[in-house]
Amino acid sequence: MSVQAVAWALDQYIRDAATKLVLISLANYADKKTGECWPTIARICEESCQSKSTVLRRLDWLVEHGLVVKSEMHETSGRQKANHYRLVLSRLLTQDDVASLQGHSENVREGGCQAETLPMQGEGVTVDTPEGVTADTPIEPLEEPKVTPIAPKGAGEANDRDEEFEEFLRAYDPPPMASRLTPRRHWNRLTADERKRAKAAIGPYRAACAAERPKPRKMLDPSAYLSRRIFDNFAGALKPRPPEAPAVAALRRSAGAAFAGARFVECGTAAWRAWEAVASEAAYPLRAVILPPRPMAGRDREMTGRYFPSEWPPTRDGPDLLQKAAGER
Repeated sequence: MSVQAVAWALDQYIRDAATKLVLISLANYADKKTGECWPTIARICEESCQSKSTVLRRLDWLVEHGLVVKSEMHETSGRQKANHYRLVLSRLLTQDDVASLQGHSENVREGGCQAETLPMQGEGVTVDTPEGVTADTPIEPLEEPKVTPIAPKGAGEANDRDEEFEEFLRAYDPPPMASRLTPRRHWNRLTADERKRAKAAIGPYRAACAAERPKPRKMLDPSAYLSRRIFDNFAGALKPRPPEAPAVAALRRSAGAAFAGARFVECGTAAWRAWEAVASEAAYPLRAVILPPRPMAGRDREMTGRYFPSEWPPTRDGPDLLQKAAGER
């Protein structure tokens, strides 16, 4: 690849983009000193995304304008090889040169006739034929199509102020930069009764999000709240969840990854059976672990059991006597 040759090709004044692309493809393979290259027609077609016939016409145009010198190469058997091209790096095609030979890139030669297309300027186009007949066809200026600007989607809705919708937004209190058009479109699809329920469910929905644990849940965007009909889930009065028994809470806490057990309860003991009763009540699986002997830790034999926050399931007044009695049976 020759950067100098590609820069030279870019400096040429060639109005036809396809022709200039063919020249750049040749310059990509040219020697930076001699300008010689020999890419195949297939390679030029592939790089310029043009057909073979189009590439051949563009090459003829470049040869006619003195930018490229083409030499056909043949094998000893007479079979033609890839053409040899030499870029005339000392040549610089200017606008004046193109004006003197305007239209050669669009020439069509069929049966000895030549038609030359001149630039779309002046009063018309003159076409010369071999018989010497000159036809002057006036060119009518093209009228610019009238385009009616289209209003942005939802612009009409934004101009119509809906007090009921504004009241809904004030109660929902979305972020200041949140879109108002999308929630408005979903709001317009609701019936009057659904709009009342949507406004009435904002408070319970906010309370439910704030009560989520281990951390509060973020409220959805107003458009998602309306389109997913979240308000249907809060149509009735919410029933508060009964508080979890202290023994069940302690059992769940002992299953956490960050729990550091305080007491090891061995399987088969009364305390273990008491914890089993709590696990059965909470429908929670109770699994035991096997600890190998460790005399340095005061464990001289293998033990099977589990670590719990306390030896017995806790209550407000200490160990649950009913569960302890159940474990002793």
